[in-house]
Amino acid sequence: MSTRRSNRAGLEAKQRIMQAAVRLFAENGYHATGIELISSESKIGRGALYHHIGNKEAVLFEICHTRMSDLLTQSGRVLAMDATYEQRFRELMRSTMRNLADHVLEWRVAFHEFGALTGQRRVVIQDARDRYESMVAELLEGGAKAGEFRPMDPLVTKGILGMYNFSYAWIQPHGDRAPEEIADLFTNALLEGVRDRDR
Repeated sequence: MSTRRSNRAGLEAKQRIMQAAVRLFAENGYHATGIELISSESKIGRGALYHHIGNKEAVLFEICHTRMSDLLTQSGRVLAMDATYEQRFRELMRSTMRNLADHVLEWRVAFHEFGALTGQRRVVIQDARDRYESMVAELLEGGAKAGEFRPMDPLVTKGILGMYNFSYAWIQPHGDRAPEEIADLFTNALLEGVRDRDR
């Protein structure tokens, strides 16, 4: 087998393992899902499975890391836009909601099972989560300084994030309303409360 074909087969095997793990973690939880179950679901032997992924925690870390890295990349592009704070906040929430809808199972795992990570893996994901929260806070605080929003207690940022992020529990990528439309509904309701009334 050529190196190229071998690499492709390895990538395909790893993708099958990851897809199986996401489904099982989302349905049963991380702790209730053993390596044998992932091996059976992916139809990849236990020895090969360890070769491709290392161990179960490494799989959970990759799920969380992939989703957070993608979210941070998209969010960084939005923050760099030449637009008002309100426009960037609105676009950030639309982007976030689309990301959640397109990867519902992965986000369910990332939100529910994050606490099972240990050591440096947990530190890396927590840092990514903190950076995303800081991006949202930057827009809200910047908007307040620019006179677009009313100043708010920083704790409110966590409440705002919860309003959008918890949608992973019920949102559908092809539901009656597009994720962006849902984000706009939330944002319209929110901005009525944070917009500076004197403007």
